[in-house]
This record gives sequence, structure tokens and C-alpha cells, in this order.
Amino acid sequence: MRSDPRPSAILRVHHVPFSQRRLADWIARGARGMQRLADVETRLLREAIADVDTSRPVWICGMARAGSTVLLEFLADAPVFATHRYSDYPWLWTPYWWNHLYERLPLARQPLRERAHRDRLVVGPRSPEAFEEVFWMHFFPGRHDPAVDQVLDAGTRNPAFERFLDEHMRKLVAVRHARRYLAKANEHLPRLEYLARLYPQARFVVPVRDPVAQIASLVAQDRLFGRLDAEDPDVGRHLARAGHFEFGPQKQALNLGDPQAAGVIADCFAGGRVAEGFARQWAAQYGHALDRLDCNASLREACLWIGYERLCEQPAAGLRRIGRHVGLAAADLDPLVERHAPRLSPPDYASPFTAEEAGRLREITAPVFARVAEYL
Repeated sequence: MRSDPRPSAILRVHHVPFSQRRLADWIARGARGMQRLADVETRLLREAIADVDTSRPVWICGMARAGSTVLLEFLADAPVFATHRYSDYPWLWTPYWWNHLYERLPLARQPLRERAHRDRLVVGPRSPEAFEEVFWMHFFPGRHDPAVDQVLDAGTRNPAFERFLDEHMRKLVAVRHARRYLAKANEHLPRLEYLARLYPQARFVVPVRDPVAQIASLVAQDRLFGRLDAEDPDVGRHLARAGHFEFGPQKQALNLGDPQAAGVIADCFAGGRVAEGFARQWAAQYGHALDRLDCNASLREACLWIGYERLCEQPAAGLRRIGRHVGLAAADLDPLVERHAPRLSPPDYASPFTAEEAGRLREITAPVFARVAEYL
């Protein structure tokens, strides 16, 4: 593979602020106390959130680097939806109190800037972001451990988490004066059946790219965040605290009920065969999701698969398809499509793989990609 010629010096502006890294670490270490504080917030807000309807949440869940952030920004722009923002971190446990306080703080206006991924997306404190994984890691110990089966199916039971998640959704929706909950969660492909049992009217959007292109993007991000972490180890620690294990120094193989397969992926990562590891992970994650959909007609109906290449070719049609799937009214959907369709365009970087390397990656992913194509 060709190397990335960009110097690491340009990455220094994206380091984790000192104040946030210390505060976030303190909150992560005191998660049990934060859970109790969240329960206090809920009790005091019982009347205020009693009428909030959480029956129709939306989750965007596909393997990283498939366009999920663009789709999150598109749906989060609809007034009907409430989702996590950059400004919520690290005070995720008490969304109602923190957001009330945040709106009253005399904060200087922060300009939008390209996010650390250096992928043309610009963000600011109010931009939507994926933070739900913090709670999954707390209530389901062992998340992201390759030795632990990560599949949560319709038979999974965790009453404490289920109560907490629903109350958290209610508080976030209430404080944002919205009507429905929205989240991006790349880790949810092995949890689709569990979430569908909890919320039968939920809708899932599953973005996917041509596997070789998606793997190329994952490899680029892995290198980028590896360099960032080499300059500042708090970068990797920050990603781990926030539940981001998709790439970078903290990346983990995902065990989908087959520890041997997860071990092969882990060996690829450890041995420097990163592209092969991502290819095997791509096939395992999307293949597992397809297996569940094949056995569950209602789940199949709840999931909309979105091919990123086709979305970039026909953005207005693709965004309308997503909006209709999640139940947006035409009056809300039309202005969203008008604003966001012009933003969509294919990535402008060249593949880092030789023809031989690309052929090997396609060989690993081809059987699953053929099945994915039936849903696109």
C-alpha cells in the first residue's frame, strides 16, 4: 500500500483539550456515581418527562467510514429529532441539567472547523455526535473485549440498562424540545434484535460502502489516529472513554459469537495486516446483520440499507428514501433534502491499495457484499 505523505505536524490542532481530558477521565472513573446522579435527575423530572414518547427512536448503525456522520447530520437537522452533541461530552449522564446550564453559560462563539478525521466534515459544539456507547459499556461490562461475545439478541435482558436508556432518551428529547430520539451507533449491528425488542417501532438506517473503499478509509483513519496518539496519548484514551474502538491505537476485533474468527482479526491487527483485519471485520459485521434479517421479517422491515456510492450519485433521491423510512413528514423532509443533498459528493482520495491487495480484500468480502447488494 502507498503511504500517506502528509506530515503529522498538521494534526496537533486536534489534540484533546487539557480541561476536557481530565474532567472526562474523572467522570469515567466515577461512572457508578454518575449513574446515581442520573437517577436523581430522573426522579426530579418525572412529571416533566412523563408524556415524552420514546416509541419511535432512530439508530444509524453500520461499520465506521460508511457515511454515517453525514446521515446523522441530515436527520439531526430535522426539528423532530434530538440527538447527542459535542457539547454534551463529558456530561452525558445528566442531559437535562447540563443542557439547561450550557444554554445559560457566557460562552464565546466557536467557529466550525474540520474534525480530527480530516474528511471534509466541519463541526462545532452543537454538531451531532455519537456518545451513546458510553452507557452500553457501563451497563454491559466487557464491551469491545474480543474474548466476549458481543451479540445482544431478542433474548437479552438487562432491566437496569433498559430503564436507564429510556429515561435518558426522554430527558434528551424534553430538553431539546423535540419529539423523537436519534443516535448514531456504529457498534449496534450485533444489537439490532435487542433494540427491536425494546422498541418495536424503531427504525434503523444501515450505511455501507463498497468494501474496498470502506476498508481504505478505515486504514487511513487508523494511520491518522495512530499518529495523533503518538503525539498525544490522551487522544487514544479519549476515544476509548467515548466508546470509539473502530480504528486507531485502541481498535478491537469484534466477537460476533465466533471467538476463533475474532482471534484471526485480532491477529491481523497485531501483526500489521490492518487492511485484512478490517476486511474480515467488514464481512463479519455486515454478514451477522444480514443473517439476523434473514430470520426476522419485522427487523428486516425496520432496517434500511443505504449504499454510500449510490447516495452520492443520487443524493436527493437517497435522502428522501431515508426520510420516508424514518417517518418524516413531507413538510419537514423537503427543506432537509434541499439543504443537505448538495453537500454529498464522492471522496476525493485515491485508493492506497495495489491491484493485488485490492483483489485480496474483495475476495474476503465478496460473498457478504453480494448479499448486501440485494438490500440496496
